Amino acid sequence: MTRGSRLAELLPDGMFLGTSLILRRGGRYPKGVVPLLYGVRAPKVEGGQQVLEVTGIGGALEDSDASPAAGVLREALEETGCNVRLLRCRETLVVRSDRDMARVELSGAERPAAVVCRHYGTRPREPWSDEHQGRLCVVVFAGELCTEPRPAMELPALIWLTAEQIVRAAHQDIVLEDLVDSGARLLESRPQLLPRDAWLRLVDSQEALVLALGDDALSFYSGLFGAATA
Repeated sequence: MTRGSRLAELLPDGMFLGTSLILRRGGRYPKGVVPLLYGVRAPKVEGGQQVLEVTGIGGALEDSDASPAAGVLREALEETGCNVRLLRCRETLVVRSDRDMARVELSGAERPAAVVCRHYGTRPREPWSDEHQGRLCVVVFAGELCTEPRPAMELPALIWLTAEQIVRAAHQDIVLEDLVDSGARLLESRPQLLPRDAWLRLVDSQEALVLALGDDALSFYSGLFGAATA
């Protein structure tokens, strides 16, 4: 465990920098399942089958953003129509690959859940494939919604998933209808916008985070908010 670093010290120079959120509703929760909010991109076709990519709320850091925290708050408002309260995590998981991880106890106001480096343009479930040398770094914050979300801008839908569903969607494609039948809640910009027979998969830094954690993924998500503070 490394202590006392600041977030800026973990971010590689000259690498594309983005932000993402592990996002729950605000307020107090009884013990039990805590659903987490993700974005759903417009369907694309692969091999004759429609595929829905599920990603964390967030995006590229822009020149006008004063910090990663400012950038992710801007993205959250753009993509969900909501303000978000960021939480400070006791530990930050630094993921450079599935074989190179460390836990850091940060100082300062920005204490994200994870910092994830991966390659871009890779095939599903291969975020560190050597076929793609370009790398990017994404700061993954934990946060709470201040109001009820709605799809906005480039995301046609949002979806509430349990930790178990998140982990499963990182490892395999799942039919959307099966997820909804098992309790996932879909928020669409208009009713029945997304085809229920489409395959859904977790992508981007959120996929890489789950794959890097391996057997520890469920405990990471289950314990995340209990170890975070306002």
